[in-house]
Amino acid sequence: MTSRILAALLSLTLGLLLGALLPLGFAMAKQHERDYRSGTLTIAHTLAASAEEKIADREDSAMLPRTLDALRKENEGGQAMTVAVADDDGHVVAGPDTGLYTPARAAPALAGRSRLTRDGGRLLAVVPVDGHDENVAGVVLLSRPLAPLHDRVTRLWTRLAVVAVIAIAAAVALALALARWAGRPLRNLEVAAEALGAGELGARAEPPRQPAEIRRLAERFNIMAARLESLIYDHRTMLADVSHQLRTPLAALRLRMELLAAEAAADEAGEFDGALGELARLARLVDGLLAVARAENVTEPPEQVAVTRLLADRVEAWQPVAAERDVRLSLETNGQLMALAVPGHLEQVIDNLVDNALTATPGDGHVRLAAHRSGHRTHITVTDDGPGMSQAMKAEAFRRFRTSGPVGTGLGLAIVHRLVTAGGGTVELSDTPGGGLTVTLDLPRSARSAGRADAR
Repeated sequence: MTSRILAALLSLTLGLLLGALLPLGFAMAKQHERDYRSGTLTIAHTLAASAEEKIADREDSAMLPRTLDALRKENEGGQAMTVAVADDDGHVVAGPDTGLYTPARAAPALAGRSRLTRDGGRLLAVVPVDGHDENVAGVVLLSRPLAPLHDRVTRLWTRLAVVAVIAIAAAVALALALARWAGRPLRNLEVAAEALGAGELGARAEPPRQPAEIRRLAERFNIMAARLESLIYDHRTMLADVSHQLRTPLAALRLRMELLAAEAAADEAGEFDGALGELARLARLVDGLLAVARAENVTEPPEQVAVTRLLADRVEAWQPVAAERDVRLSLETNGQLMALAVPGHLEQVIDNLVDNALTATPGDGHVRLAAHRSGHRTHITVTDDGPGMSQAMKAEAFRRFRTSGPVGTGLGLAIVHRLVTAGGGTVELSDTPGGGLTVTLDLPRSARSAGRADAR
């Protein structure tokens, strides 16, 4: 937000500066140039009026020498103005012999016209000296340096640049102050939201006095957090009640069925075995529903988990089951890998995936677990040689009660999906080359990589 406010105010300030200061600077520079040119012509006409008595009237005049002395004393930019006063025959009657007078330069004035031109780094003014009967009696040539004009224009642009810098600095200070004023309560709200997401159900945001919009947002957030806390508390209470109310009668019913099966006749044993199997399936279904519900209401923050050691432990625990089913179970890892997960969740995820893979893999098959690092993420794959899944089955695999076999509850992959996403990871199903199913877990390696995934 700070960068956007800063960019907006800087764009507005630069727009105003470009729209106002630049035209003003060019206009004032042009005005300085016009004033300098006009002043040069005024000085030249003054000299022409002073030289009229000497040239036209053939009289000695003290005015012309005094004017020339004043011009000689004036030093502009380290360069003095030079003057040449000549009669109509081309004789220089006043001014040093600097080569300023030439017939070509004097021609416009002798024709009765004043002229102002640039001559290198100087400004040359040529004006006629009026004689009797409106004839031209002589010419005045005045060469004035352009350095003072350039100095004035430079000072003008320097002042405007200082104004622009001050305006930009003020815009930056205003943007930072505005961003801090509006951003501080937003950061506090972000901290409260992060704490709530990490499991601190009592986290609340402190509503600021201003801005009013953020205050109302903080108040709504607190209301939402309070309702969420109440819902989760009620849900946890319900889970505890369901766990107690369902598991106890199921255990008692199973015990009674086993006693009846032990006393039943041989022709009735099959029926009791079927009933016990359905009862076991019902118990697994209840356990699965409770596991899904707990996964959906996770409030514990994720922590760093040693993936390599965890996978090795789970493979060792499942080796007897794999050997009993005549399935090879192997593990491939690339060094010591870490991942971010809620404590206890990754073990449950791997157990569910290995159980599904061993169930789907026929005898003399192979179930492979592998883990490797990919950038800021850790990838875990569980691959089997079973029948695999169709695209329609993959699309429904993470939904509850979706199963491809008659003995499954359809909750295993749903539990996996809930537990993995609770820790900031993702689950993907794909076909195994040669047949089978590959489950890929994409887990963050740290809180920073989890934040990057959330941003994406």
